[in-house]
Amino acid sequence: MSNELLVATVGLVGSLCGSVIGVVGSAKVLTYRVMQLEEKFKKQCENCAVMDGRVDRLEEKQAVMEEKIKDSNRRIENLEKRG
Repeated sequence: MSNELLVATVGLVGSLCGSVIGVVGSAKVLTYRVMQLEEKFKKQCENCAVMDGRVDRLEEKQAVMEEKIKDSNRRIENLEKRG
């Protein structure tokens, strides 16, 4: 009877150790992958901030150009009315 109990106990301990090792290994891999994704996300956010600044400057330039076009159109209309 003690041999059977010893085999069962060893099997239980082995199963528990295997499960714990598997869970810990999986957690390490998961943590590593999350850290990598966080780094990629930070880089994307930095790129977005740069792009936002560029877009803002382009929008400002576009507004200036539109105003210049309107002014030029007014001048052309005035010249056409005179001529």
